[in-house]
Amino acid sequence: MYTPEAFEMATGPAVTDVLRSAGFGHLVSHSDDADGGSGLLATALPFVVDDDISRLRAHVARANPHWGHVDGHHALLIVPTVDAYVSPRWFASTAEHGRVVPTSNYELVHLHGVVEIHHDAEWKRRLVDDLTRENESRVDDPESAEPWSVSDAPASYIDARLEAIVGIELHVQRVEAKQKLSQNRSEQDRLGVTDGLGRSRDHGATDISDRMRERRG
Repeated sequence: MYTPEAFEMATGPAVTDVLRSAGFGHLVSHSDDADGGSGLLATALPFVVDDDISRLRAHVARANPHWGHVDGHHALLIVPTVDAYVSPRWFASTAEHGRVVPTSNYELVHLHGVVEIHHDAEWKRRLVDDLTRENESRVDDPESAEPWSVSDAPASYIDARLEAIVGIELHVQRVEAKQKLSQNRSEQDRLGVTDGLGRSRDHGATDISDRMRERRG
């Protein structure tokens, strides 16, 4: 991933928090098909990640052919967390000299590693329990505050659903994290972008504005 120095995020707890906040990514890998051709396979999936970002766990449908091409092979998990269009109307430099163009601000994490496939029912059950627990903790519904648990469903039903999925474990070898929040602009331009995005009704824009305010302290 092309990442100018100004936009690099230091790996560590901050990146772990970003990954857990997203909880969803796109697994991309290369495959040689039976006819001698080649191409890319991609699957969108929810995931859970270890504290040190050494291991990421997920699952795909057994009917998805992707898992049959990726065991033991290198793959890339793309995790886009948030993004927003940045209009030149918010730059102080627009009025000063006009030498500006539109851009985008965003956070993005790439995880590179080797995939291990899991068929074991206990492994998959632990994964589904962890995925459910993590995602239920994000639900904000004052009229239904009690989190749902996998054990709330009939055991026979859960067993059948587990048989219909395949476990995916990415052994992470390299982490690339990028946070583009107008760090390459002047302080006045950054203030204008922060305020402009903060006035938006778009959640992505307001999230980016919040991140920019956090960086300012």
